[in-house]
Amino acid sequence: MATQTDAPFLESPTRSRLAETPALKSITVVTVDAAKRTVTFWQRNRAVVAFALLLIALDIAIGLFAPVWQRHSPDDYALRVEGCAKEPRDLVFIGGSPVAEGIDPERIRGAVWHGQPLNSVYAMGLSGGTTSDFYHAVLRGCPRPPRVLVYGMTASDINDSRHEPHGPYSLMTLGDVARWVKLRPEAGEWVIRHYATAKFGQVSSLFRYRHGMRMWAACEADKRLPGSCPETMSEADELRERSDRLQHGNGYAPARGFASGNYAAVYAAGLAPTQFPYLAKYRTGSHLKYLHRLIDWCEARGVQLVLIDMPVTANLEAMHAKEFVEYHTRLAEIERSRGIPVIRARRDAVGLSDAHFADLIHMNLDGAKRFSDWLANRLRVRDGKE
Repeated sequence: MATQTDAPFLESPTRSRLAETPALKSITVVTVDAAKRTVTFWQRNRAVVAFALLLIALDIAIGLFAPVWQRHSPDDYALRVEGCAKEPRDLVFIGGSPVAEGIDPERIRGAVWHGQPLNSVYAMGLSGGTTSDFYHAVLRGCPRPPRVLVYGMTASDINDSRHEPHGPYSLMTLGDVARWVKLRPEAGEWVIRHYATAKFGQVSSLFRYRHGMRMWAACEADKRLPGSCPETMSEADELRERSDRLQHGNGYAPARGFASGNYAAVYAAGLAPTQFPYLAKYRTGSHLKYLHRLIDWCEARGVQLVLIDMPVTANLEAMHAKEFVEYHTRLAEIERSRGIPVIRARRDAVGLSDAHFADLIHMNLDGAKRFSDWLANRLRVRDGKE
């Protein structure tokens, strides 16, 4: 019951007039309508919201099993870089797929450089890489500089028609993207697109591990129905083997196809490839600048840098004679102007034939053994000098 004091306020003509004003009525109506619309939105879209929450929960659940998916679809580049950084190294090899397939660190371990044994040897063979890739891989993979850094080079490493950015998308930073776009504006769209894709993969486990989940599913299916998916199972089995070797090894995990290949037999059958696209439109400049940056990095840290002109088949050199002439010219200029020792691993000196290659440029398992033994002996006997 209202008191005598309250009554005048409750029955105030001013209050009655305010309640009836158009502005207040409008505010009241808008507030009520907004509340109705809010309720209506959630009611109408509760199925969509529930589905979105289900996807988020599934994404989180998949992320909990990340090691399983990564084992079935490893990021080779990241594993090699991170593996190299795990402990101090005496000798580190860098380069592209010819290094990944052609250098076995275990056969070189114990080689002597200037009277001191090289006991911890690691190979960062980064398939598809260029000189800019390898420079940035060294920055990440060698936080404690090695005594000796050996760069196994091929002509394609310094070919500026290749737009690949440094590092895998999983390791690229926004600063990397900005520097690369500034240096190579024609590659900007390519780099930004792949960087954005990588970042999306880091946000979504469903997207990031999609290939690993498919490989895992193939393995599980083959367990229950042997022979149900032989091709996928074979790929999954190789990926698991490579992942295990990279997790606990010295970076050497040759692909099965290269390890067992025989270019001599392929060529004799008339099935040899005619050319490699990444040697087309050959020009040098931007990638070559990163070689000078690598030299500067080594000089500043007291690291001995050695370049190896990696052996390739005679057919590859013949198919791209002009490109190899320019490549060898650039290599000689670096040797002369910067005083960097260059080991020219000629096929005849190493004892390689077409039978030691899997294709035009990659050595097979026998070729890798022969080349690694030759290189270890070269380091022992001459300290890398010609």
